[in-house]
Amino acid sequence: TFTPGRMALCPDKFRLAGKCEIFYGSMRRNIFYFDYIMVKDFFMHDLHRDKLKQEFHENKRTPEEIIELFRAIDFSLPPKMAKRLSLLSEGEGLRKNRNSHFQDAVEISEIVDDLMGEEISGAELNELRAACLFHDIGKSGPIEADQEEQQAFVDLFNLDFDQKEYETEFGKKIPAELPLMIAFEIKVKEGDLTAGRAEEILRLILAASSRQKDHRLPARLSRNSTMGMFWSAHVYWTDQILQAEKVNEEIRKVAVSHHLLDGHDPAQIGFENADAKIASLELADKYQAFRVRLILADKYQALRKRSALTHEQTIVILQKMIQEKLAGKETAIAVYEKVLQTIDRHKALFERELELA
Repeated sequence: TFTPGRMALCPDKFRLAGKCEIFYGSMRRNIFYFDYIMVKDFFMHDLHRDKLKQEFHENKRTPEEIIELFRAIDFSLPPKMAKRLSLLSEGEGLRKNRNSHFQDAVEISEIVDDLMGEEISGAELNELRAACLFHDIGKSGPIEADQEEQQAFVDLFNLDFDQKEYETEFGKKIPAELPLMIAFEIKVKEGDLTAGRAEEILRLILAASSRQKDHRLPARLSRNSTMGMFWSAHVYWTDQILQAEKVNEEIRKVAVSHHLLDGHDPAQIGFENADAKIASLELADKYQAFRVRLILADKYQALRKRSALTHEQTIVILQKMIQEKLAGKETAIAVYEKVLQTIDRHKALFERELELA
């Protein structure tokens, strides 16, 4: 039953309309789902409302607010994780209209919400929401990083690079190919960093990396590391953090596998065991379904918001990536393409979620 009091908790009318599109024809499900959102998910909508008001960049979320958000989805978030996510909620150093990393996670959780069908229970949906919200927690650095070092990692992740080739002493380099030292030099020249802060960030991230007990090569940094190596290391650091905080193993695997199509697989999931049933959520393994939806939602959001591509361009790129990365794995291709088709059919909905409409 809808009441004025509950309606007041859900000010985002666009999202409510989007849910009607997804679940049209199942009135009982609609009523239950929206009632659930209004009662249990009001804090996420408060965050979303602030984002719509363009206040999110000025208002870093405190650890207490982050914990409250997770409590609203029945997840007890460890305080250390809340502090890291709080750091990732700040927009300092980001370009105008650029999301904070935690805001990205909120948007991705909204997209994944829309990709889930009626077969999933409220408790299962909350598991997936939690995985979405902390999937990038590793952008605050490895488990060994102290608070000052965590801030340094966030500051470096907050630096945006133009999608172009940069002239360097080693020839032309795209951003992912830039060695850390040269990347810092570019940002100092562009006025995004002072020389002193650039040196300090480099010192802090290398100090934290030198103390790591995780010897997986993609998780370790040196002065010769490239920005691409730095960016991709965060999934391994997320894996470290979630293991240390004893997060449910299956939820951890969902969160840390979001760059599986890029070849980064800290949980050693692979594609060989893909079950065709998960494309339609007739779940033999619900966590496989969760992973596929997070992987594609993360890619879709990044290409639309950070790379400023159209919906159509994004779908083409994702189709090509699926075919290339999963070549010879026909079952896995079918699974990913089925979910991608769902994204493609609901362009208007996802553009509202990402404030692109």
